[in-house]
Amino acid sequence: DITSIASNSRSKIIAGLLRNELEYNLGLSGSGQEVSIMRSTLIRTGIWEENGGYPKLNLRPTNVEHMDEMLAVIEDFIVETRQNGAMLFEELYRRLTSAEYHIGLRKGLIPIYLATVMHEYKREVIISDQFGQVMLSAETLLQINSKPDMFTLEYLDWNPEKEGFVSK
Repeated sequence: DITSIASNSRSKIIAGLLRNELEYNLGLSGSGQEVSIMRSTLIRTGIWEENGGYPKLNLRPTNVEHMDEMLAVIEDFIVETRQNGAMLFEELYRRLTSAEYHIGLRKGLIPIYLATVMHEYKREVIISDQFGQVMLSAETLLQINSKPDMFTLEYLDWNPEKEGFVSK
């Protein structure tokens, strides 16, 4: 488990990644732990890019070997729900942490990378727990991290009819 300070820092990073518009440096400043965690998980890995002050997420980074493959596992899981219907997050966690898939990601890091990929798909996915739909937020991703067997991900196909209905 991580410390409460590290958990709070992780939450700030996740919240920044889930905003509709990415902010410069995820809206973080100074040299606090959240900036350090962001640097090691997103900037040094090549996921976070800022070109002319415009932040962008690169889901195919090449700075760190196999980082792109790990992100692809998350992205493939999302796409798989589009083809197969709702799936438990437990399956994604198994793929990211078990020796079988040769990734071995530490559980504490999963919410950051899940938020990174979710940023690109948040309009197309629905997260549910045993009571129904839940909002995509840092809190939700941390709850999923605690109990991935209690949450499902579902892909919402937007067709012109649904788009029209929602925009009215």
